[in-house]
Parts: sequence; C-alpha cells; structure tokens
Amino acid sequence: MDLSAELATRFDPDSAQDVDAVVALATDRKTLATFSVHAGRLQFAPSSPPDVTFTFDSAETALGILAGDEDPISAFMAGRFRSDGHLPLAFVLLGLFRADYEVAPPP
Repeated sequence: MDLSAELATRFDPDSAQDVDAVVALATDRKTLATFSVHAGRLQFAPSSPPDVTFTFDSAETALGILAGDEDPISAFMAGRFRSDGHLPLAFVLLGLFRADYEVAPPP
C-alpha cells in the first residue's frame, strides 16, 4: 500500500489554508509517511522534524482512519492509534483528508 499516494489523492487544500504542521505517521516498526502542510499545500518528506507523530497498529488502520472507514475515537480507545502527546492535532489531520470532518483550529 502506498499511503503517501492515497493521502495525496484525498488531500483537501481548501481545508488546509490555516494549517502549518509537520506530521509523521508510523507503526511501531516503521515510518509510513512524513509530510508538511502549510498554506494549503501538502509536501512529503519535509526537511523539518515532525511536530507530532501518530502511531497506528498497521498501515491499514492509518488509512482506514484517515479515509473515514474507521472511527478514530474507537481506534484510540482500543489502543490501535496513539499520539506522541499532541492528540488535538489528530482532528486537524482528519479534516485534511476526510470529507466528513471539518478542520478544527490547530491548538
């Protein structure tokens, strides 16, 4: 699975106008994707370190949550999705890739 390609397809630049963040998506074994969002633009493999890392139990879970096929709260409560401490950015992230989420203002 090419998570970066899937995210690029789903990215909504209009929702990202006020977002400025570097995000890493990972499993316990590897980094799945690292990207920056700035002024409505998505860039993979940014030179800056991540502001937040979201760790999933699998790449499939990451895509399921970001695509809207899985409930992020249920996955979080089941231990299938966690954050390195910046959990509010998850709702910003969901709004960038899911039509059913509004982008929450970045914390």
